[in-house]
Amino acid sequence: MPPAFSLLLLLWKNMHVKIWLDIPDKFHSKLKKKARREGTTVKALILRSVQAMLKDKAKSQQRRRPPTTEAEKPGSLYLDNAEIFELIDLP
Repeated sequence: MPPAFSLLLLLWKNMHVKIWLDIPDKFHSKLKKKARREGTTVKALILRSVQAMLKDKAKSQQRRRPPTTEAEKPGSLYLDNAEIFELIDLP
């Protein structure tokens, strides 16, 4: 590999996006105190929160399969509401 190409690859791997956040003073002071207590930085707290939010969003968007049950003959199933609620796993 030519040296220029490997340098370009190295720069591409280390790229990141910088953003500006307007955080009200009251929240910023709370963030700083929390970061100090946890031995981390405000930036790390914000990144951790964003990662958790994205993970939760991805988890909530996973497709759920409806519950299934066996019928006596294919294409027919007779259940009353109580039997349906027994099959559904409600939180």
